[in-house]
Amino acid sequence: MDVVKKLYLQAYFFVMALYVFFNKGIAYSFLAEAMWAGGFIVLFLTRKDYAFGWDRRTKILAFLLAITVGYIGWGLRSYALFEVIRDSFVIQYAWFAFFVFLFKDLRKEMWGYIIWIYTWFPFFALLNFYFQNFSEFFENFILFGSVPFALYKYGDMGVHLLISSLVLMLYLNQRSVRFQITLAVAILLNLLIITAYSRSGMLAYLIGLGLFVVFTKRQEMRDLIKQYVRYLPIVLLIVLPLYASIKVKENFQGRKVGMEQLVENVGSIFGVSKDATLDENKFWRLVWWANIIDYSVTPEYALQGKGLGMSLAESDEVVTEIDDLRSPHNFNLTILARFGWPLFLLWCYWLFCLFKPMFKRQLNDQQLMISCVLFTFWLNGSFDVFLEGPMGAFPFWTWVGLYFLGDFFPEPDAEENEA
Repeated sequence: MDVVKKLYLQAYFFVMALYVFFNKGIAYSFLAEAMWAGGFIVLFLTRKDYAFGWDRRTKILAFLLAITVGYIGWGLRSYALFEVIRDSFVIQYAWFAFFVFLFKDLRKEMWGYIIWIYTWFPFFALLNFYFQNFSEFFENFILFGSVPFALYKYGDMGVHLLISSLVLMLYLNQRSVRFQITLAVAILLNLLIITAYSRSGMLAYLIGLGLFVVFTKRQEMRDLIKQYVRYLPIVLLIVLPLYASIKVKENFQGRKVGMEQLVENVGSIFGVSKDATLDENKFWRLVWWANIIDYSVTPEYALQGKGLGMSLAESDEVVTEIDDLRSPHNFNLTILARFGWPLFLLWCYWLFCLFKPMFKRQLNDQQLMISCVLFTFWLNGSFDVFLEGPMGAFPFWTWVGLYFLGDFFPEPDAEENEA
């Protein structure tokens, strides 16, 4: 059975690497769903050796997964099977958090794959930027569904870029200075590109990194952060001329790389942007969110929501440029709209339980890293369609599983560092 686990582990993180590296280009490949189905098979085959911990967080997840079954049955009375099942995965992707416990005894190999993925992600991100803007073939090449293979959502990229930065600080600080500077240049150049295209990606990165800097307890890590700050001027001297030399056309939202767009995006967060497109984009979300809150307090939807199977945009009579838009660009409000206030409040309580140890400074550096990562996933998912689909949900619930695994079965090294 160990062979089965190792094969599933390799397949699992190979698929996760594809989602991290290529994002929306493989969104319709159903590879995450295949790993979801495979997880149940491996779980059944190795059920005698399987172990996980029960606490409020895992019990709440188990309850959410169980109640989703009832919502599937309710939705099938009015909508097609495919649509209902697709919407149910808003919750059902949480099974990945339990599948991670299959790798309890393969933690070294698991972290090896994660470190490899996020060591090379910044370079893949730059390659993807090149494909999107300078390669006609890849700009139009479609592998799955109707989405160009090189299409990457920059908000999602900001989250993964944060993970690369934390991997650099925690696991790659013994590599050569040349390698660390090269990786830092790739990270910072990507960050400037992201800032020009995505406000949520920029905020997710900066807030996640800030949380780690503020809440890390080890003096060695604080000293290392100060060392990276000393190298920052050198990295900026390399990155800024490269960034200024980039000349690309505007994207579908009318945005392009450049200092002017960067300033506009930052200003729009605080309501001082002169770009009407940015303000309209923000206003469109706020109107839809207010509409969801408004009908969610009515007797018809307060307790059970609208359920599964319908396009929320169509049901809420929201005019969008995307056909069959099923989420209001906010995962929390997706839960409110589909499941009502009881499950929404339960979800909020789960988030409180998840992040409370971080704010109480109760975590070692590895657990703190994971908590910051989860916070950025949640933050980006509060402004975009992220955790509803496999590009965000597959890695998010994997990181949730890693966090729980570290809590219930802490590694000896982590315990020693904490002491």
